[in-house]
Amino acid sequence: MMKALYFILGLLFCVQILSCNKFLDEKVDANLKEADNLDDLDALLNSTQVMNYYVMGLGEASADNYYLDKASWESMDIIDREIYGWGPEIFFQNSLSAWLDYYKTIYYSNHVLTRLNKITAWSVQNKRAEEVKGKAYFFRAFGFYKLVGLFSKAYDKEGAATDLGIPLRLTDDFNVPSERASVKVCYQQILDDLYMAEKLLPIEQSNRHLPSVQAAYVLLSSIYQHMQDFEKSLDYAKKALSINSKLKDLKTYKATERYPFIGSEEEIVFIVAGGAYTLLDKKYCKIDTTLYASYSQHDLRKKLFFEINKDGSYYFKGSYVGSRGLFMGLTIADAYLNAIEALVRLNKVEEAKEYLTVFLKNRYAEGYVPTLAEKSQHELLKLTLDERRKEFIMRDSRWSDIKRLNKIDQETIIPMRDVGGKKVSLQRNDNRYALPLPAEIIEITGMPQNPR
Repeated sequence: MMKALYFILGLLFCVQILSCNKFLDEKVDANLKEADNLDDLDALLNSTQVMNYYVMGLGEASADNYYLDKASWESMDIIDREIYGWGPEIFFQNSLSAWLDYYKTIYYSNHVLTRLNKITAWSVQNKRAEEVKGKAYFFRAFGFYKLVGLFSKAYDKEGAATDLGIPLRLTDDFNVPSERASVKVCYQQILDDLYMAEKLLPIEQSNRHLPSVQAAYVLLSSIYQHMQDFEKSLDYAKKALSINSKLKDLKTYKATERYPFIGSEEEIVFIVAGGAYTLLDKKYCKIDTTLYASYSQHDLRKKLFFEINKDGSYYFKGSYVGSRGLFMGLTIADAYLNAIEALVRLNKVEEAKEYLTVFLKNRYAEGYVPTLAEKSQHELLKLTLDERRKEFIMRDSRWSDIKRLNKIDQETIIPMRDVGGKKVSLQRNDNRYALPLPAEIIEITGMPQNPR
């Protein structure tokens, strides 16, 4: 019992809350212990600093979109060095922890669900109570989704039933011990939570910090993409686009702006944002040269996303946060690119070209949209995956994409690092794609650590 208590207390009190007031609206917070009515429970889920804003970028920091030069690597603390080199310990009891942040969101969600079941006088407010419940299910699903993407192997149809997933905390009861579920069970729980959220949430939200049916559809599309169920991924992507399919037209943005996307919520479905790890700061983080070169001169993202450093390298400036922080939420572009990939893999090539043409027209200069007419299924898949990587740079999705694509495609992605003069690489399906859990959590709970 005490082990579980320490675990939850660690989740509640070991997270450093940062601020990003330009992008995240301050909303009424409620005391966790005193939340015993619908207003208070709703206020808990409206706390953007807990539910929408995290220490972000662990997946991005582990992926291959950037590099550090030797001087930058040598200036880093032990945590950032370990993350960069895919080391066995990436937390060192640091309060800045994606693990703790996501589990705090999950705890708040569980607390709201538990208290809602104890409130008997909601009959006259039933619709609102159901929306609060829907938000809690969505936030819990999103937390589980991010955690399993970081700390578990890619979904494998044959191995998912035995591969180690994450602890599925489904209650706010301290006395329930934490145990790691299988990857298969984790994905099913995420799906179940989103099915519930879909039934209870409004179709759209004017405040994008709050989840909606459209956000649930986008997330469901991504979940099924990871599970290699492309029929269902396509179905939910289309459902999301049937609600709103408006993309940002990048021709209307100015590359001369320090942060081109300040204050813009167009295309955003659900806001998740936060401060990045030091090694992703523009002072150190240099965009991979091959990736940068893959943006043609007519790709509007090349100037909107990047700025040149004094040494000729490039840094990223294109966050939808409109600052040095990172945006890592859900957008209309997620739905488009999920749908396009699913259509290509299902050999619905002509329909895929229709969707991809719409997407590309909003990303390339007039008259320079890549032509698709003669492309084969294989060529179209490569283009789609290239566009996905270019679109979602610094969005915390590349790490999960590397894992899933190495699982299902013939072309292998092998991230490589120069770590203090030593070459380090991750081969296909390497155990290190499942990042190590915090050592203190392993010690407290007795759960198995990810193998190295």
